[in-house]
Amino acid sequence: MQIAQFIPAGLLITGAALSAVFTTPEPTPLERPLTVAVPAQFIGMTGFDVPIDSAETANSGATSYLNRGYEVGSESGPMLFYVGYHATQQGDNRMHSPSLCLPGSGWTPVASQMVPITVAGTQHMVNRYVLQKGSHHILVYYWFQGRGRVTAGETELKIQSLIDALATGRDEEALVRIVVPFPKGSLNGPVGTTGLPADTLAVRFATEAIPILEKALPPAP
Repeated sequence: MQIAQFIPAGLLITGAALSAVFTTPEPTPLERPLTVAVPAQFIGMTGFDVPIDSAETANSGATSYLNRGYEVGSESGPMLFYVGYHATQQGDNRMHSPSLCLPGSGWTPVASQMVPITVAGTQHMVNRYVLQKGSHHILVYYWFQGRGRVTAGETELKIQSLIDALATGRDEEALVRIVVPFPKGSLNGPVGTTGLPADTLAVRFATEAIPILEKALPPAP
């Protein structure tokens, strides 16, 4: 058995212990409210806010959130855009991973991978999932954004959060999720009236959303 395989876990445990002893990150407020920062009219689509009940909001641990639907002219429903901002990740404010929450809601993963998207010449990795529930199918892109970074990997995120908490006293983060519904067997076909395949629509949305969120989130330490 290789000692190296225990290094990431060891770093997390050591970092958590040091963080608990030496610092407790204070909540860091947003620069701008999410509902103001992200326009209702976005890449040619009209959006509408979708309320989340108080129990679900409390369970998510988010300090503030944006949950918006964008009409795409599809019989499968609107495209959904969620941003859950955690001003700190201490205690009850820890994030819940979509990789666990979506299957827990009855959705079955069909495919998953990390894919690159390029924003203003910089390449970022994000998570891509295809899921189904009965006759319903969705494409999900999600990533974590905060402290000047876009991160896909959850282990990487935890290590970054621990290092930043120790070095700067900050560990705020946003979970960003795009959900595009598509009819069974037509992932490569146009979504509603957009004329774009689900992946193209999700990438275009993500490419526009990342710099907008960058201005709403606290600047890098």
